[in-house]
Amino acid sequence: MTKNALILASDIIEDAQHSGRRAGTSLEAIAAEQGDETMLAVLSEMDILTVAKIIREHDATIPSIATWLMDAESIKQLLNVEPSYWQNMDEDSVFCAQTEAHSLLSQIFLSYEDDEKQRELLKAIVEDDFGLLYLSLPFIGHDFSEMEYDEEQLSGSIEELLLKIKNLDEEAYREVLTVSSNGTLANIEAILKQNANKQRVTSVEMDTDDMFAPL
Repeated sequence: MTKNALILASDIIEDAQHSGRRAGTSLEAIAAEQGDETMLAVLSEMDILTVAKIIREHDATIPSIATWLMDAESIKQLLNVEPSYWQNMDEDSVFCAQTEAHSLLSQIFLSYEDDEKQRELLKAIVEDDFGLLYLSLPFIGHDFSEMEYDEEQLSGSIEELLLKIKNLDEEAYREVLTVSSNGTLANIEAILKQNANKQRVTSVEMDTDDMFAPL
């Protein structure tokens, strides 16, 4: 299994260099043909930066299978490194960190129904300082004082995402509102980028060390 997973992971990583969406399709094919266990084995052999590239090139309408199957620790790592991809997009006038975070969080919490697992993911995210900042990012600058929590929200909206968080964990919901009310977009975005770039350097160093590890 390990040798096979390494070979498949190498192919997926090569795909991801060209297209995260195409790499995601390859992961789905592995799950369909060889089962979720094999797909997870392949995912475990991939660096988190490549996984982040695959997932961020999907959204809640066409989610990556990885977001459905990754465990809480992996999702936490994902949110820690994903902002490193924002650096190269800053000059793009269309780019918005809030939109990027909203899209990724919607994949995690709105693209499938599994409250028990999503509650576990939410707990892991909130327990991590950078995870909480990422989770709060889409809601900065918005006023939810008149939001009708007992009404169905527009599909894919930030209101729907916030309501999902509230339904999963009231304490996490309150923490998100506190951070989004007191923090500024510029500061939180800068903190997330700085941390993500540190994580990227660490990940690259670990991969380099692996290259010289004895076989």
